[in-house]
Amino acid sequence: MPGLDKLISISLPTRIKKKIDVDALKKIERELFLEHGMSIKLATEHFPTLLKIIKKNYELDIENFEKECLRETIQVKKVKENYHITILDSKLIHFILDIFGDDETRKIIISILKSEHTIPEILRESKIPKTSGYRKIENLLINGFFIETGKVLSGSKKISKIQCVFQEILMDAKKEKLVVSGVVPKNIFEKSTTMKSIIKNLD
Repeated sequence: MPGLDKLISISLPTRIKKKIDVDALKKIERELFLEHGMSIKLATEHFPTLLKIIKKNYELDIENFEKECLRETIQVKKVKENYHITILDSKLIHFILDIFGDDETRKIIISILKSEHTIPEILRESKIPKTSGYRKIENLLINGFFIETGKVLSGSKKISKIQCVFQEILMDAKKEKLVVSGVVPKNIFEKSTTMKSIIKNLD
């Protein structure tokens, strides 16, 4: 499921690039583009492919490399059936703070936290105008904060059902820092290609 992978790709490529020397990075980027038509950012949404090409072009312990990159980005704890994620990467924290800083976007997110809805339902619930509402929902989908979960019939048309990747989002101001965390449903977390090693180490 692309949602969580897209969201993590806001910051993970920077972490990856910092750990690889310049010459090897050029080879990796070239192979990704020529063989898969992808940048490193896009390839983080197809994590096994990215790791395979990194391993081929750069000598390292790929499992440790993967764990280090993810540990610098997020911290994960399993809570009952779901997963509690604490955001560690400043770029990802700022992205989440920015979207919550917009009044309309915040209302849209709050309207969908607990269950999936169609776009007309989201706009009706959040009382956001159609023009700006559609644009903001599209932006949340592009950045992986929302995902499309399926289609439903509305009259003679099929329309998308949308879900937030988080069930809960928490922002806690502590001494000298702001902690951003959230609860991700099991079905979303475990379908993420970037979360496979984390799940393995939690078991």
